Amino acid sequence: MVIVISFIILVQFLFTEPLSPHPMLGDLTATSVKLFVQKPSESIQSVTISLPRANQSVVTEQTIIQLTNLEPNTKYEYAINGEYKESWWFKTRPDEDVSARIAFGSCANEKEGSSKVWNQMNEQKINALVLLGDTPYIDTTDLGVQRKRYQEFAAVPAFANLVAHTPVYSTWDDHDFGRNDTDGNLKGKENSRQAFSEHRPNPTVGENGQGIYTSFKQGPVEVLLLDARWFARTEISENNIPTLLGQQQWDWLERELKASTAPFKILACGMIFNGATRPGKTDHWGDYPIEYYRLLSIIKRNSISGVVLVSGDIHWSRVIQHNTKAKIGYDLIEFITSPIHEKLISAANAPHEGDLFSVGEINSFLLLDATTNNDRQSIKMTITNASGESLYVYKLDSIEKSSNE
Repeated sequence: MVIVISFIILVQFLFTEPLSPHPMLGDLTATSVKLFVQKPSESIQSVTISLPRANQSVVTEQTIIQLTNLEPNTKYEYAINGEYKESWWFKTRPDEDVSARIAFGSCANEKEGSSKVWNQMNEQKINALVLLGDTPYIDTTDLGVQRKRYQEFAAVPAFANLVAHTPVYSTWDDHDFGRNDTDGNLKGKENSRQAFSEHRPNPTVGENGQGIYTSFKQGPVEVLLLDARWFARTEISENNIPTLLGQQQWDWLERELKASTAPFKILACGMIFNGATRPGKTDHWGDYPIEYYRLLSIIKRNSISGVVLVSGDIHWSRVIQHNTKAKIGYDLIEFITSPIHEKLISAANAPHEGDLFSVGEINSFLLLDATTNNDRQSIKMTITNASGESLYVYKLDSIEKSSNE
C-alpha cells in the first residue's frame, strides 16, 4: 500500500529547548488523514512518521502532512521518530458513513478545568472536535508569540492525549485572531493566519490567501466553519454598510450550501448569530443585521433545509430559537457553547424572545450525536459539563420534527 504525502507548508520554528512531538489529527476521511507534528527543535529538519499496519515510514520536513490511499473503517497506529504512545492512532471513516459524534467548544486555557473537559470528551469517544475560537488565548499578532501560544496549548497533556486520535477542526475568534472584540482591520492579521495555518490541520484554509473558513462532513452532518474576523468591516455593501463575512466567503458559503447533500448543515463560528449579549459588545451578528438577512436570503432562495447554528465566545451557554419560519420555512435553532474554562460573564445572559435554555456552566461543551435509521436521519444536541452531565438536550430529525428536554 502506498502512502501519498501531500505537503502543506514548510516552516522554521524558533525553539529554545526541545519539545515533544504533540501530534494533532486533522481532517479525516475514509481514505485519508491530515496530521500535525511539532518538530522537536530548530536543529532537527525532519521527522519520521511510521504506520506499521501500512508497512510505511515517511520522512518529512513539513509540520502538516496528508496521508492518503488508506483503507476505510480501519484503525492505524502511528509512530513519530520511532516513538509510540498509546493515544497515537486513528480510525478512518467508514465507506457507508451514517453516524457521527462531534464535540463543539470555545474559550479554553491550559488550566485544570479545561483539561477536565478534554478528558470528558475523550470518555465520550467523540469522532471529531470542533474548536470555535479563543483556543488558545493569544491577544497579539506577533508571529513568535502566536506560535508559542499554539505550542503551549498543544502541550497540555489532556488535550494532547485527546487530539492525538481525534480529528480537530478549527476556526478562530477574537483572542486567537489577535485582540479582544476586534475585526478584519487588525494590523498583522496575516501573522495570525500564518500561525493558524501552521498549527491547525484543517481541510482547507480559506481561499486566495484570505480567511480560514472550511468545511467537513461526517455521517449525515456537514459542518461549515465560518471566519467572522478576517473580513469583518473591511468591505462596504452597496447600502454603505460594513460587511461581516466578505464577498469571497459569502460566495463560498452559498456554493457549499447548494452543493451539500447532508441532511444537516451546521453553520459554526465563534461569534454568536444574535444580538442578545452583554451591553457594549459589538462583535456579534446582531450588529450586522444586513449580513444576517443575507444568510436567510441564501437559505430561502436555494431552498436549503436542515441548517443549524452553533456559536461560542460569550462565556455563557444558551439555546435560542430564531423566529425565521415565515422567512425560510423553519425556525433556525442556535446552540451557544461557552466556556470550556472557568470564567463566566453573567451579563451575556441578556433577554431574547427565542430563549429556550440558558445556563452559566463552567467547563462545558456541546455534544452532537447524529444517527441514521432507515431513511430518517436525526441529531441530538446536548449541552454537557466536565462531569458528563447532560444539562439540556434538543433533538432534530430530517423530516423537520423537533423536541427538547
